[in-house]
Amino acid sequence: MASRTQRSRQKSVVLGEFGKCTGRAQPDGRMSITVHDTAHTGYIANAVGAVKYSMQSRRKMTAADARENAPKLAQIPQKLNIVIMVVGSRGDVQPFLRIGKQLKEDYHHRVRIATHPIFRDIVESQAGLEFFSVGGDPSELMEFMVKNPGLIPTFRTVKAGEIGKRRAAMATMLDGFWRACIHATEDDCTSLQANASAPNAFADKDIFIADAIISNPPSFAHIHCAEALGIPLHLVFTFPYTPTRAFPHPLANIKGNTENAKDGGYANFMSYPLIETMTWQGLGDLINDFRVRTLALDAVSTFWAPYAIYRMHVPFTYLWSPALIPKPNDWGEEINISGFVFLDLASAFDPPQPLVDFLNAGEPPIYIGFGSIVVDNPKSFTKIIFDAVGKAGVRALVSRGWGGLGLDKDQVPDNIFMLDNTPHDWLFPKIKACVHHGGAGTTAIGLKCGLPTMIIPFFGDQYFWGSMVGKSGAGPKPIPYKRLNYENFAEGIGYLLTEEAKSAAEEIAESIRADGDGAKNTMESFQRQLKMYGPPTLSCSIIKSDVAVWKVKGTHIRLSTLAAAMLVDGGHLSWNKLRLLRHSEWSDFGGPGEPITAIAESLKNSVRDVFQGIASAPYRLGRTTKQRLRQRSRKKSKEGNATKPLPNASNEMSGSAATSCTGNPRTRRQSLIPVSHVQYGRDISSSLIETGSALAKAPTLFIVALAQGCHNAPRLYGDDTVRRLHRVTGFHSGLVASRREFVYSIFDGVTGVVTLPIRGTRNEGAVGLLKGMGMGLGGLVLKPLSAIVGPVGYTMQGIMKQIQRRNSPQKFVRLARIAEGQRGVSELHGTEAEMVRRQIVAGWEVLQELHQAVADTDRWAYLTGKASKVEFLFINVDRAKVYLDALKSGKSVDDVMAMYEAWNIKPQDPAMKKTNSSGTRC
Repeated sequence: MASRTQRSRQKSVVLGEFGKCTGRAQPDGRMSITVHDTAHTGYIANAVGAVKYSMQSRRKMTAADARENAPKLAQIPQKLNIVIMVVGSRGDVQPFLRIGKQLKEDYHHRVRIATHPIFRDIVESQAGLEFFSVGGDPSELMEFMVKNPGLIPTFRTVKAGEIGKRRAAMATMLDGFWRACIHATEDDCTSLQANASAPNAFADKDIFIADAIISNPPSFAHIHCAEALGIPLHLVFTFPYTPTRAFPHPLANIKGNTENAKDGGYANFMSYPLIETMTWQGLGDLINDFRVRTLALDAVSTFWAPYAIYRMHVPFTYLWSPALIPKPNDWGEEINISGFVFLDLASAFDPPQPLVDFLNAGEPPIYIGFGSIVVDNPKSFTKIIFDAVGKAGVRALVSRGWGGLGLDKDQVPDNIFMLDNTPHDWLFPKIKACVHHGGAGTTAIGLKCGLPTMIIPFFGDQYFWGSMVGKSGAGPKPIPYKRLNYENFAEGIGYLLTEEAKSAAEEIAESIRADGDGAKNTMESFQRQLKMYGPPTLSCSIIKSDVAVWKVKGTHIRLSTLAAAMLVDGGHLSWNKLRLLRHSEWSDFGGPGEPITAIAESLKNSVRDVFQGIASAPYRLGRTTKQRLRQRSRKKSKEGNATKPLPNASNEMSGSAATSCTGNPRTRRQSLIPVSHVQYGRDISSSLIETGSALAKAPTLFIVALAQGCHNAPRLYGDDTVRRLHRVTGFHSGLVASRREFVYSIFDGVTGVVTLPIRGTRNEGAVGLLKGMGMGLGGLVLKPLSAIVGPVGYTMQGIMKQIQRRNSPQKFVRLARIAEGQRGVSELHGTEAEMVRRQIVAGWEVLQELHQAVADTDRWAYLTGKASKVEFLFINVDRAKVYLDALKSGKSVDDVMAMYEAWNIKPQDPAMKKTNSSGTRC
């Protein structure tokens, strides 16, 4: 039981007011949310993104829709580099192995799994996929979660320093996920990053730059890496993560009289941002440090960041059966439910003979196992299991798992068999019921096999799956681990043997079989969301089978690595005319929520950075002193050993070699490098540079924060006309951002005085009129203020970004893409090379001619910055020829746009025609 101090700390964690909705952490890992009313008001509600309108049903769905498999698409020609990011236990990783394998075999993508090093063998050997280690130990994470199931860790955990260890592990994994996106192997990370600018740096190296990311949400790095590279992102998860009125977040426990509320689903909906905000309170500083130091992105405000995935409609696929949890009406088309994903491990499993003998010795046993869960006292837990099995009078297979369950061999009853690692898809068809912790994967395979299931949750979403199984009748109500004893355990086993449980489990099994292949459905959902059949497209404008990675400056022409290298090699282009192409933008609202906290946060961060620079001087000096003392001691030790005889030189050398092979290479290199007294001067100069840099950045950060605060503030009181901030990456983009902020802020501030009251009156009558007038007057003050401050701030920010570019990771990505194209050219020979060259040059000339024709026909669009409307004309050379002929015949750009729309609504393959007719967007 939690101490009084611990309980008071949990009660004090109130995350804020969502209308009239408050939350506090519970000891079982969930959050208690109390609803007082359902007013769609409050700063956080507006930050989630127009809650009142977001909660409206965005699609009508029947039971048949929920069970429908993902639409079938023709094979996509582009071969992508896909990184699959996964954090969690073996059960979390295994579904992604099937998905990755399908993407590799069916679409010939290059797929790598970026996850914990303990899973290297199953990724490379069992799935045949590339593996990239990101660090972290899932067994330590499971042990930590069992000890601290609540959102607030215990005082004992804090005192033991476990929080710092977990945060350090997460920081390591964030960096590891980024390396997985831009490096071919783990060994190349340090050497290539440092020497990428050197001639032939990539000559003997494999090249890998991610074109798309698939991830489970707990990896956290996904959207930030996707933003840095400007590539598509697709999230895949095993429990609900998207806000909905249908049910609360799995980690939330709703309280309050929601039945009598005007909208009972409001509390369910708001439970998701509450949980997300709590997560960001613990990890926000780590993620921002990762964004700034590793990705060279701006820090994100913890006010906007927790709800970004929902606001930006990031594509999502959920791995469960629609029969168990149907798709809610308020989830959009970017969200799919694919069915459970199962990994085929039975075919390669050779069971030990004692297990086969036990299975054949009597009636089918029940299975009891808790997978990756690590408990404090495994012997005590084992005794509870044995006593419950004995009282229930059944035969049982008890899995040892990561928790090390079991007693001495002579203490195991004859009706129990201690099970080592055994594939569930081999074992479960041979048993009659199962008891486990409620992991999504184990729950799925158990229900697929029609097994009555009892769930003993320890933390997190395990309560959710226990509740779902209990409601379905396929098992008893979940019994939390902390409340488990042999009596209620035996009672739960008794329910599993009833006809009611067997019938409900078999009904769910029939539904799962009707769902089809969950991995295939997920893969097709991912392919559909890429939208390769029309803009935005990943295709090169000239070579349709290649992925576009470059955009020609000042045009809409998109080139692959090979096409760009060919054109540069032929003198048609130069590398400085090419910009890295950003297929997707994953940043909607940057900066603070309003100007007051913006100023305070900016000053706080600047003061912190200055003092960190000053404080780093004694730390660096102390580290240097320690290294010098260590080397001096080692030198004296060597001199003393030199006078002693060596009785067995071979043994000494063997021991030395063993040490050098098992030690840390980085530590070993550092210890061998002499530390000169000159290092003291370097330490002091580094600290001075760090302090001076913080002082130099302070004015820019202050003005930018003030401008962004004024820009974003109207959104907090419901003004949804606030525009997205322009992305600043250098001096030129800073000038563009300054121009846009000045023009649009004055325009929106003045026109909003009229348009907002009119729209409010149309939507809500007299009340809407008053709201619109308030928003209009507020915007008339804040938006022009942003127009005054913004141009100064964004110009200064552009200069700062331009200076920082030499250390930007984009430089490495750019050099890698250039090397990739040059390698592609060198691999072509003879007639093949000449044929490809002619194709690329001919396509280039057509696209150049079309660009000039559009500019001549509608020059005003280019001058006013509206040229993006004609981007679709350059989708490929074939379509470009059609549009060029139309312009030459005297048609206007508007006529050509109408031609494109008429062409684009026609399905590009028979499978898509069926999809469109059913109402699903492709």
